[in-house]
Amino acid sequence: MLTDPHAALGAFLTAYEAQRLATVLQAGGTTGQALKEVHAARRSEAKRLLAATGVGAEHRDGSVAVLRAIAGARSVRAAIDPVWTMPGVEATVGRLTSEAQRIIDDARMSIVCSSFNFTPYSGMWAALKSAAARPGLSVTVYLDAHASSPAAVAAHLPKATVLRTLTLPGGHQPLVNHAKFIVVDRAVTLLTSANFSYSAENTNIELGLLVHDTNLATSIEALMRSKHGILYEQVT
Repeated sequence: MLTDPHAALGAFLTAYEAQRLATVLQAGGTTGQALKEVHAARRSEAKRLLAATGVGAEHRDGSVAVLRAIAGARSVRAAIDPVWTMPGVEATVGRLTSEAQRIIDDARMSIVCSSFNFTPYSGMWAALKSAAARPGLSVTVYLDAHASSPAAVAAHLPKATVLRTLTLPGGHQPLVNHAKFIVVDRAVTLLTSANFSYSAENTNIELGLLVHDTNLATSIEALMRSKHGILYEQVT
């Protein structure tokens, strides 16, 4: 166990968390506001370590420098948190639906997501509509050509880029898109068993993994982008 609080803070925070903390503090935010950038399951320990090291709004410039140094040193570390959907109140650790909503609401640059099914009864229907309307935020949605009514989704999200699966040469029907994920700001990835539907978000038993890892997020975006015109076509 590390006895030096600065070493403990550096070992605990991920690169993403340290970078987000630094960004909020540099922008004039309070320590409490900065801590909202840390996942709820890790927030209490992060708060304790910040207090132990004196890192926070009271020593803003020095704290930003410390946090940016941690971000650089920890750039290869990933934080992985399980999030669940279960009927009623059975999911007591991490709510899949609320975490999906939170990372979409927090998006500043980009949202890239994929689902087999996407219905108007999903919370994602309104969340992505709102996100796509925010200035400077790009939204890209990958869908199954048959299960998701891509044309209806594209009509609902006119400011987003909506793509559907193609039929391969010699094939008789479009490919099945069963990849389900949300990538935000090329830094946070939610990998999930859940479709974008009411049942998946409220009554099914679904598991997701919330991963803070820039390399993973960037690689998913790049791979999906490379399949435009090969596996996916834009809905116009």
